[in-house]
Amino acid sequence: MLQDHTTTGHSGHSAIFMTRPLVTIAALAAMIIAAAGTPDRTTRRGLRPQTRLSAPTTAMTAGAADTVTPSHGMIDVSGYDKPLRSASETLFITNHSRRRLTGVQLRITYLDAHGRQLHEATMWLDTAIPPGETRRMKFKSWDIQRTFYYRLTGKPRRSDGTLYDVSIRPLRAVYPTAGHSTHSPEQ
Repeated sequence: MLQDHTTTGHSGHSAIFMTRPLVTIAALAAMIIAAAGTPDRTTRRGLRPQTRLSAPTTAMTAGAADTVTPSHGMIDVSGYDKPLRSASETLFITNHSRRRLTGVQLRITYLDAHGRQLHEATMWLDTAIPPGETRRMKFKSWDIQRTFYYRLTGKPRRSDGTLYDVSIRPLRAVYPTAGHSTHSPEQ
């Protein structure tokens, strides 16, 4: 007489063979779901946001100073330059006023070859520009990957860079108030 081990409660081979595949499949499914649910970390660690001066610094306003919106012709910005692979940008600022310029706020709009906006930055630059004189200013570039070059800089030897143009507008100028020295510390 044959007995059915699964119905009598005795341990038998048929119950074991039925539960092992189910446990194995459940474990594999759990591992796949767990692996799919954890995202890959794709950003570099230790990155900090790029900070730009957003207001006049104490160096600009030490003592009394006027912050004004420059009228046309008070300040000229010229000679912008940023070669491929450079971490900095340079430009020249000419002070056409009768007072020493101690700071300037600029808005720089970066455009691709078709005139579409790539980026825009508003920044304050510390200056010490006597009346009627020009100074070169250098600041950290927006191009943190160093893959862009300014159109008038000249084509790089390797042509893997991207050409761009700029539009620069002075927004604010900082001048010492009346009664304070109008001479640059450089003189």
